[in-house]
Amino acid sequence: MKPTILLALFTILSISTFAQSPYTSDTEVIKYLDGKTFADGSGMTISYGYISSINTYGITITNKQGNKFIYFNCDLKPRGTYCDISGMSPTNGENFGFRAFKDRLVVGYGQEQSRTFYLVR
Repeated sequence: MKPTILLALFTILSISTFAQSPYTSDTEVIKYLDGKTFADGSGMTISYGYISSINTYGITITNKQGNKFIYFNCDLKPRGTYCDISGMSPTNGENFGFRAFKDRLVVGYGQEQSRTFYLVR
């Protein structure tokens, strides 16, 4: 009897953990992040989603002056509880990336001067 209860509890916990992991595939990453905005409190925001001006998905950064910077041809690396996303600027070819968690993004993850952006909407 006890092994059955333990198995049922393990199954419920596994399903619950999987449901909380939005980063299991490229499709799930896009579905979860599209339309969400993350901010760091300085007036800068980051979002990942469809960018109509270039007809593709990508990263949009808006600074406190309202200037927008976009990055496309994004490489998505889903890892379950987080996803690494990086893209290229269409204007100068520079790369930009971040690590996305369920409720925050970290630019420069693991670096001394990393910045955390929290989910706003």
